[in-house]
Amino acid sequence: MISPITTSKIFSTLGNGNSLVPMGIKDTANSLGLTAGSYITGQAAESQDRFIDEFGTQLIWLLGIPAYKKILDLTLFKGLGYDAEVDVRVLKDKEVYKLAKKYAKKHDETYKDNNKVKKIFQSLEKITTKQKFFKGLTFGKFVASTLLTIVSYAGLTKFRHDYRENKIKKEFFEKHNNAQLQKQSAQNMQNQIGMADFTGKAQKTSFTGHLQDFMFSPVKNMMLVDGAITAERLGESKNKQEFMQYAIKEGFFWFFMYFAGEQIKKHLEKSSIGKHNLPIDLDARAIESEELKDALMNNKIMKSVYEFPVSDKPTNAEIYQFVNENPDNLIVKMAKKSDIVATIKEKSGLFSKAKDTGSVDNRKYIDSDDVIGLKNKLQTLYEKGQEFISKEAEKAGKQVADLTDADKIEYLEKYLKEVKKGNRIATLKNIGACIGVLGILMPSIIVAWRFADKNNQEYRVRTDIENKLKAELTASAK
Repeated sequence: MISPITTSKIFSTLGNGNSLVPMGIKDTANSLGLTAGSYITGQAAESQDRFIDEFGTQLIWLLGIPAYKKILDLTLFKGLGYDAEVDVRVLKDKEVYKLAKKYAKKHDETYKDNNKVKKIFQSLEKITTKQKFFKGLTFGKFVASTLLTIVSYAGLTKFRHDYRENKIKKEFFEKHNNAQLQKQSAQNMQNQIGMADFTGKAQKTSFTGHLQDFMFSPVKNMMLVDGAITAERLGESKNKQEFMQYAIKEGFFWFFMYFAGEQIKKHLEKSSIGKHNLPIDLDARAIESEELKDALMNNKIMKSVYEFPVSDKPTNAEIYQFVNENPDNLIVKMAKKSDIVATIKEKSGLFSKAKDTGSVDNRKYIDSDDVIGLKNKLQTLYEKGQEFISKEAEKAGKQVADLTDADKIEYLEKYLKEVKKGNRIATLKNIGACIGVLGILMPSIIVAWRFADKNNQEYRVRTDIENKLKAELTASAK
């Protein structure tokens, strides 16, 4: 049986629009569907080429930027004595930055024997007079890691094209048994293949616009890489067949990987409220937590809401101060569970499990809008819970005033159970719809397009290379 903690973590990760895990799942389904479709249309040669392209790209796409960033953290940042875990957005608001140092110093005094906590205050203090340089260093890391990932993909493209051409030529020569032509063709191919295409593509890549918006979201960061991948695939297509396949593939991929998921999520959440009066928009880790259940059963949610800064639009500093000074407030607790507020985690050994101290990690950025949004969601959860009690009482032929505490707890437990169920179903529907389109529908469309024209059914790359070799073979015979 899966533990509640594991279950909440799974559904929270799958439903997180900023997580790379659901993107990896969708892309795996997409890659498998395309590989299978390529086997149906072009048999082993085309499916092998597609497999290398899709799964090689997936590896670079998902891991390239994090890997290069980590390398730069361990070399450039460490070499210069800066803490790469400091989020430069903390420096955006002077009052927030002051508070960050204040609370980091307070944690330093509380956890005197914890070197990691001490490091946080030291890290923030070090960049006080070098903020501009640190911001530039962080932006440089973002640009460098993105460029290096794009260049890595360009390398994969070159390898894939060379590999499939060599394989097709080898099979052709084995079939026609012409060793001399094989040697000559191999030499011709070597002369034609240079680094110009590989390096030229990378050099033409330009980064303009407000890239800062993409720096701190792993998903948006990957959109830049995906844009380069899409351009590379379309630009390097060897014929119309390959170009059209990529055009169909990339069109579906972009929409259902980056845009459809969030729209489906909002639709399902709105539908849940409209049809069932159930708010399911909280993070699964919050919904499934015992702390939220206890607060709902004991009417503590509104107490936490009333403690929140009361102005129409609290400042970033007010919210930052509230989060740091009210660790027992339910909003703060749920913000920590939902990763809206990062906490200090310590490990006693290399392979030991990290222990959460519960204290705010003041190197990390706290998005005020996310905290306010969480407060509103908790308030809505409470209000809909009270409406649920009224409806259940009405079904039982009772007045709310006549309900016992036991009755209310029974109804609220039923209500929370329905909310959890709705949240899980919505998450599965969302990711399932995207998987269905990317892994089944879109590959099927490509297969149908290929079979709709008998002249388009064969693997055109193989045909083009073999026709060229046949012409060389004919010329050699003369």
